[in-house]
Amino acid sequence: MLWAAQWVLAVSMVGAGVFKLALPAGQAAEMMPWSTEHAALFVVTSVLDVIGGLGLVLPALTKVFPWLTWVAAGGVLALMASAIVFHLVRGEAEEITGNIVLAAVAAFIVWGRLRIAPITTRLPRPEPFTGTLPVAHPPVRMRVAQIPTGTYSTPAALAVRGGSIRDQREFASTAILIEHPQGDLLIDAGFGKEAEMHIASLPSYRQSAHSLNPTVSQQLDDAGYDRSRLLGVLVTHTHWDHVSGLDSLDVPVWITDDELDHAERAKADRVFTMVAGNHEKKTYRFDGPAYLGFPASHDFYGDGSVVVVPAAGHTTGSVIVFVTTPDNRRYAFIGDLTWQIDGVTDRVERPLLMQRLADSDPAKIRRDLTRIIAIADRYQIVPAHDVGSYEGIPLLSELR
Repeated sequence: MLWAAQWVLAVSMVGAGVFKLALPAGQAAEMMPWSTEHAALFVVTSVLDVIGGLGLVLPALTKVFPWLTWVAAGGVLALMASAIVFHLVRGEAEEITGNIVLAAVAAFIVWGRLRIAPITTRLPRPEPFTGTLPVAHPPVRMRVAQIPTGTYSTPAALAVRGGSIRDQREFASTAILIEHPQGDLLIDAGFGKEAEMHIASLPSYRQSAHSLNPTVSQQLDDAGYDRSRLLGVLVTHTHWDHVSGLDSLDVPVWITDDELDHAERAKADRVFTMVAGNHEKKTYRFDGPAYLGFPASHDFYGDGSVVVVPAAGHTTGSVIVFVTTPDNRRYAFIGDLTWQIDGVTDRVERPLLMQRLADSDPAKIRRDLTRIIAIADRYQIVPAHDVGSYEGIPLLSELR
């Protein structure tokens, strides 16, 4: 229906503009007396009719700056509203019926393209990865479990381009436990026991309605887990909802120098410095070869079961963790490369405003997101905050 409305309004506007511009002066004066009294206005509004009509369809068709579609509709709405006032002031109420109809259609398009069906620019579809997957020799006793620590609510419109404001998404805050004979590892730490305080320390625009589960620490204890096995927490990056749980985990933090530097310079999110000040920091380097299109890697255990690659873009030291299990399940824990799986399946980035607020380098996000899209049919892609992407990964309680 929106497309039909756009085409009807576009044809009407372009047709009216071209008609008025092509109309001989004498006929224009006879049909529209105001055209002689306000000759310049007549020409300008005719040109605006054509521009507005083209703007209603060309950006949407070409996907070049598609947000101009609703801008054009808004411009048509303003133009029609001005025309209505103009004719009423001149005592020409009989002339405004068409303007009212066109204004209503324009308002419908603005509302529809902002709230119901935004037109988005997709990333180019990369060639699927068809090569041999990296060699991995995970030990038979290796296991992977998820530890959900809670969720918070965010409209899809703020998560991915094209998301609806009415689609309320539950953002996961979930840690991953890797049990390995050489020692166990957590990927991120989830919400902590002081999560309420951590949330309150954030700028107001980052505070959302949330629901808290038991912390990672509590769930480990409830499962009878032997903490002496835990080598530490490997953080994908240092934003609060990935590190809050460090407040109740007395273990080392595995982190890159770049991410440590990012955390030290952060101003709006100081939770990492609050919770990790006394933790031992174990830094690592990307000392391994290229991996699935990423330029370098770090093999955590040396057997290919857990491989970390650099993914600077969300923060300057963000990483992605690839995990291969003994039954050859392959996971890509991509942190906040995209917040929701739509970013991968629909090839869309974060909304422009959220890019400005959340990402250090959107160009690097695009590059790495394209790399992940290329392997999406070979790996289970797990954006940190997409609840559904954890499906199939057993809960810690299910392994005990």
